[in-house]
Amino acid sequence: MQKKNRKKRARKTKSLSDKVLFSAQQLLRKKVINISEWKNAKIRAEDYQKSVIPENRLLELDTVHGLYAYGQNKLSMFVEQIAQLPDLSQLTAAYADAEEEYMPSGPPISPLTKSYFTCWGFFDLCVGAKRETFCSVTTDLCQFIGVDIGLISIFKKMENSRMGFYVHEGNSGERVFLRELITNREIEVIVPSGYSGTQGEIWFTRVMPPPFETSQLDYSVVFITPYVVGELQEKSRFLRGNEKYWLDYFERNLIKTGCGDKIAAYEFMMKYGLDKNYWNEYIFLSYVTHQKGVILLAGFPDAPESLPHSAEGQERLGI
Repeated sequence: MQKKNRKKRARKTKSLSDKVLFSAQQLLRKKVINISEWKNAKIRAEDYQKSVIPENRLLELDTVHGLYAYGQNKLSMFVEQIAQLPDLSQLTAAYADAEEEYMPSGPPISPLTKSYFTCWGFFDLCVGAKRETFCSVTTDLCQFIGVDIGLISIFKKMENSRMGFYVHEGNSGERVFLRELITNREIEVIVPSGYSGTQGEIWFTRVMPPPFETSQLDYSVVFITPYVVGELQEKSRFLRGNEKYWLDYFERNLIKTGCGDKIAAYEFMMKYGLDKNYWNEYIFLSYVTHQKGVILLAGFPDAPESLPHSAEGQERLGI
């Protein structure tokens, strides 16, 4: 009896990746998944332009941006092939529900851009105690199959990425210097959307780190269209965000994550929110307007009256 109970417990603790790997083996035998298409996907820093980016559009991108864009393209292809596996039904359903709710396409249809939503759906949306995602499951499957280690490295960096709040610290040519709230981490980035910003702005965005540790590609990339946060005092009066107010916001809310360490709590909150659609809902309700390469948001997630598209915010603004 004890042996049977141990077996039951083992089955209960089997990870999502383990289940998918088992299912994938069946599909590989049936040739439902094209293994050669997966294994031939390569990414190499030393010969990036020649061997990694055959697509015309990707060839025109900055190198670091192109590496991550290529990685996301390949990840999307892999996810499309495994998303219908029964073991991934929770992730697939949650992604589909959020897609229907927020219609990610960028302004004016939705303030959630496709790039933002895909990153959230692949890297942050998770299930289970191990917080497994489409990306983590795909990465495990790629390691099992023997996909190029450079591509797997890019997948892991994307998986570990998260949203963050950053203070704009100035520009130098095409580079922008950002300082993250709470962590105070300083980073040098490029912004593919073309928005260079102004010193003192607060950006809500996702930054991908340098792709390889031993590389001259030593800068980061703002991987989505940046959101600049502020306050909307009247219908058309947008004020730049105040760093102290955002620090106060985190002071009020980080404790809700259950993480004892302040930086760990911040990183957890920026990755997962306080509930599944926390940051999706914030973007949706806080949208003010958009300009070339940037989207403006107003208010704080925990203050409905500050959000332009909440019932309380619209009443305050007389909308």
